[in-house]
Amino acid sequence: MLLDMLRILVTLLLLGARVAASAAAISQEDQKRAWLILAWVSTTAGNLSLLGSAANLIVCEQARRAPNLSYTLTFWSHLKFGLPSTIIVTAIGLTLIR
Repeated sequence: MLLDMLRILVTLLLLGARVAASAAAISQEDQKRAWLILAWVSTTAGNLSLLGSAANLIVCEQARRAPNLSYTLTFWSHLKFGLPSTIIVTAIGLTLIR
């Protein structure tokens, strides 16, 4: 956890000044669109892989532990469904945002 926080801090320190300097050159409409795209892609990207979000791991573990299911979801079996659905949902969302 500390390592993750350190990575975020270093990234912000290195890129923060550049982002702040370029923010003045972006119109208000483009800025709003950029935030929408960032929010949409980061939200849907969690569905891409089993490790993409904590919810994926929780559901996977619950499915494995359930006595009536005893379903084992692997990284690759999740990716088989996660990749196409993430691409489709992201494409639809980006089309609507544009």
